[in-house]
Amino acid sequence: MPATPDNHITIVLATANRDKVKELRPLLETISPLFSVVSLDELGVKVDIEETEETLEGNALLKARAIFTLLSEHLPFMIALADDTGLEVNALHGAPGVYSARFAPVADGQTPTYKENVSHLLHCMKGVANREARFRTVVALKGALPSTEGCFRFEHCAEGMVAGSITLEEQGDEGFGYDPLFLVNATGKTYAEMSTVEKNRLSHRSLAVQQAIADLRTILQQNSIPLTDINTHP
Repeated sequence: MPATPDNHITIVLATANRDKVKELRPLLETISPLFSVVSLDELGVKVDIEETEETLEGNALLKARAIFTLLSEHLPFMIALADDTGLEVNALHGAPGVYSARFAPVADGQTPTYKENVSHLLHCMKGVANREARFRTVVALKGALPSTEGCFRFEHCAEGMVAGSITLEEQGDEGFGYDPLFLVNATGKTYAEMSTVEKNRLSHRSLAVQQAIADLRTILQQNSIPLTDINTHP
């Protein structure tokens, strides 16, 4: 029997960050015609999930679980996808790490802007010779998928990492966050000097999502969940 919209699988991007949505959507839309990708904004969901864990893995799972719990009653077959990303600088003993989005000092109850985080990092690195760093992303998936048993539930994490260094000043006008300061070893350019297409080929978030997609395909195959017709099982 042909698949219908009722048994399509919805991937919900568990983030309110539009820049992340812009990066993630093209990476996920090619998995299968049975999958649709939506953001919280498109679903009209306004939720503030406090990142209280001490690891990237913990925060990614925290967000994926929260969105799954919130929406699974309305979306029987869905995957909540969340990520947490950290810039880990050797000279700062791995900081800002899990606090990358909240690195610059600001008044209580406020979140630093991209510009404030960039300026604070440059201040912390002033006069520092060792500028080695890495960007690391952990993607968490929590899902409920159609199967021969009715519904298959799972949780999974995947990771992507890119090595680089911190520049002495901002370079480039593209991207967001720390992109103007992160010089990728493999290219000799900052993320902010790359097009979206070029960055998506090699970024830490792209690598994590690509690994998550590969792992998801394995999960589907191991549980006899086809990518072309949900209702066709061996």
